[in-house]
Amino acid sequence: MGSAVDTLESLIAAGRCKPMILVMPDCNKWPFEERPVDHGNLWKCVFHYGRLSHEHEIEYAISDLMNSIDSLYHPSYCAIAGLSDGARMAANVANVRQQTVQAVGLFSPVLHKDQLPENPMQCYSVYVGKQDFFYTNGARFHKRMEHAGYPHQFIVWEGGHNWHMWRRCLADFLEQL
Repeated sequence: MGSAVDTLESLIAAGRCKPMILVMPDCNKWPFEERPVDHGNLWKCVFHYGRLSHEHEIEYAISDLMNSIDSLYHPSYCAIAGLSDGARMAANVANVRQQTVQAVGLFSPVLHKDQLPENPMQCYSVYVGKQDFFYTNGARFHKRMEHAGYPHQFIVWEGGHNWHMWRRCLADFLEQL
């Protein structure tokens, strides 16, 4: 639903971003049977074959996937992004992989009230919509980042907690990389 692959491919084709592998946990809480499944749905494999049900297991699976990408492709730059609850997971994975993840995109993030990056050198971009019911979470995270003196971007757009908003966030984040 987020059209991440289409967004990435069109930006690369237009010369607006470099070719890359982007790990982007979405972690929708829909029952598996209701998920729109296509050839690019990694979560079908993760949930069906891995039988993962706990958040920390999902985060370990993401980190393991990134280890595989590192060993196969040896990327010189690594970014992770997530939307909603996936943004919290992306932030957690970025904390675990401080030496390899340089950029973190958080779209309409659901974050714990005291969550803060452990590495102030990572480049965080936090996107929220004015009508998003998680606007307060994003704004609170921004204030904690400011208070800690961590460089970051806090981007507020018109929009809510929906795919239309997240597609715009992803495109902007990818172009900045």
